[in-house]
Amino acid sequence: MISVITSLYNSNEYIKNYIKSVEGFSIYLTKNNINHEFIIISNSPNEEERFKLKEIEENTDIKSRIIICERESLYATWNRGVREAQYLNITFWNVDDIRFPNAIIDGLNKLKENVDIVYFPFIYKRYITILRLKILAKIKIFKTIEFDKNLFSRGMRVGPFFMVKKDVFNKVGYFDENFKIAGDFDWIVRAAKADMIFKKSDILGGIFTNDGNTLSGSKDQLQQEENKRILI
Repeated sequence: MISVITSLYNSNEYIKNYIKSVEGFSIYLTKNNINHEFIIISNSPNEEERFKLKEIEENTDIKSRIIICERESLYATWNRGVREAQYLNITFWNVDDIRFPNAIIDGLNKLKENVDIVYFPFIYKRYITILRLKILAKIKIFKTIEFDKNLFSRGMRVGPFFMVKKDVFNKVGYFDENFKIAGDFDWIVRAAKADMIFKKSDILGGIFTNDGNTLSGSKDQLQQEENKRILI
């Protein structure tokens, strides 16, 4: 029913907690008779990452496929995952985030209707590092709004945990691999302008983590530049 795509690069700091979350997530979906797969694409993995990937492969509770490739952009990896996906529904899971499986079930039910993209409210956590100790500095729940083509064509309104039917990529196109940070924003804008059918869920999709080290959390000037390119 659903393929979950994760791109890994230099993920040593997060992969242990990711494996724990993915295991519980996979067990939950299995118990609820949801066919699923984790497509984990590792970019130029180091020795520690290779060890962890082997751990995932050997874990019978995780339905996974491991793909190893040379380093490429995040959106090139996501496109690779979409092409590899065996199920008709797709979502993306960043290694430093947490996903809630009950939201997946709600999203799948909505995608059975005449819906192309489902999006969710989510918890945002921002951390600061003091003397190498991460401290939670902010927590906020971002709520969903009903789809509005004008608003969704000008801002990233779906959050990081959206689900999409695979065939939508044949209509909208794949992620633009020239983007480094804002490629998902660009894709959502294109989907809105292409009159894809969006549906909001009221179930929390997961926890988005900003510790200053991730692409979207680094406050890189490049993100502002890419956002401006999309709006123009």
